[in-house]
Amino acid sequence: MMAASLTSTARETYPPLVDIDIRQKRYGERPILDSLRLTLAPGEIVALLGPSGCGKSTLLRIAAGLDRDYAGTVSYNGEVQRGPSPLAGVIFQEPRLLPWLRVGDNVCFPQRARGDVLARAQSLLEEVGLRPEDGALWPKHLSGGMAQRVAIARGLFTQPQLLLLDEPFSAVDAMTRMRLQDLLLAIVDAHRTAALVVTHDIDEALHLADRIVLLEPAGGARTRPASRIFEVGGPRPRRREDTARSAWRRILFEGLETLVR
Repeated sequence: MMAASLTSTARETYPPLVDIDIRQKRYGERPILDSLRLTLAPGEIVALLGPSGCGKSTLLRIAAGLDRDYAGTVSYNGEVQRGPSPLAGVIFQEPRLLPWLRVGDNVCFPQRARGDVLARAQSLLEEVGLRPEDGALWPKHLSGGMAQRVAIARGLFTQPQLLLLDEPFSAVDAMTRMRLQDLLLAIVDAHRTAALVVTHDIDEALHLADRIVLLEPAGGARTRPASRIFEVGGPRPRRREDTARSAWRRILFEGLETLVR
C-alpha cells in the first residue's frame, strides 16, 4: 500500500481498537478483497471510497461479524471475533426503522422503552438533535433526516466502540446531509468511538475522515484492492471551503476516474 506522509494523532495516542486483516474474500470464483490490512483507533474516522463492486459494503459486513466466509481475522481490543460483535454499531443507507414500533422502541430494540431504557433512549434522541417526546412518534411521521437521526441513536444504544456506516447520508437532501455529517463528527468526538464510513462522495470523505482508503476492484492482475491510503491530516471539524480546495480532492478524483474506466 502507498500511504501519505502525515500520521493520524488518534493512532499515535491510542493502541488499535480494531484490527482488520483480510487475506482473501471471494464470491464463488470472483475475488472481492485480497491482502487488506486496516486498523482503527478510538476517535478515528476512516472513509472507504471506490467504484461499485470493489468490496466496500462487504468490508463493513466482515468488520461487523456478519460475514465469516473469508480468510483472515477481525480483532477488537486484541480479541479475535467469531461472530457479530456487540462492540460494533451498524448504520445503514436507509434508516430501516420498524414501522410497527414507536421511535423510542426502535432506538432500544429489541428491548422496550421503559424505565432506565426509556431514559437512555430519550437521552440519545436529544443527542442526535431530536426531542425526548419524539420517542412517542411512529416512524411514518418522521422526515428522512429525522428517521436517519433515529437510526444513529439506535446505532449508539449499545454503546459500541466502532460505528460502521454504509452511505448513511446519501438518501437525504444536501442541507440535511451536512447537518448529519457534523452530527457524526460530534458523536465520534463525544463518545471516542471509531467510525468506518462507506461513501461515494469525495467531499464527504475529506470533511469527515482522518484517513481515506481507496479500494479498487479485485481481479485479473490486481491482487491488492486497498492500493492507496491517504492521511488527510488536520484537526476536525474542517471548513468545507477548505475541503473543496484540498489537494487530496484532485488526487482522489483522478484515482476514482482511473478505476471506473
